[in-house]
Amino acid sequence: MSDMDPKRLEALLTKLKVLLGLPVTETDKDVQLSFALNFTIDGIKNYCNISDIPEQLENTMLLIAKDYYLNQFAEPATAGEAELNVQSVKRGDVQFNFSAYAKKGVEGTAFIKSYATQLNAFRRLRW
Repeated sequence: MSDMDPKRLEALLTKLKVLLGLPVTETDKDVQLSFALNFTIDGIKNYCNISDIPEQLENTMLLIAKDYYLNQFAEPATAGEAELNVQSVKRGDVQFNFSAYAKKGVEGTAFIKSYATQLNAFRRLRW
């Protein structure tokens, strides 16, 4: 978990809600939003090898958290927005078809790396 000041974290959570177009007073998605925010904070700290997120990175951090939240937790508005993965198994005359909706986009820390241009200015070498 992030060791960021709770007031700063709360302010960032509010900004993330605004970016996503969610009502600030709505709390039913706070667990997922907090996870996306903390995942992003920890990912940036690891990628840049820093112990705290500078204010200059807050906008980038919020954009990454927004992308991560939309990719991991938001339901597609229509069936056409998600790709349908179909697999089939055929044994003799019998065939079984399986399908599941796949989330588009990247997984895990690839979100952080996709913002490397903005983050590299804050990256420190590891010894």
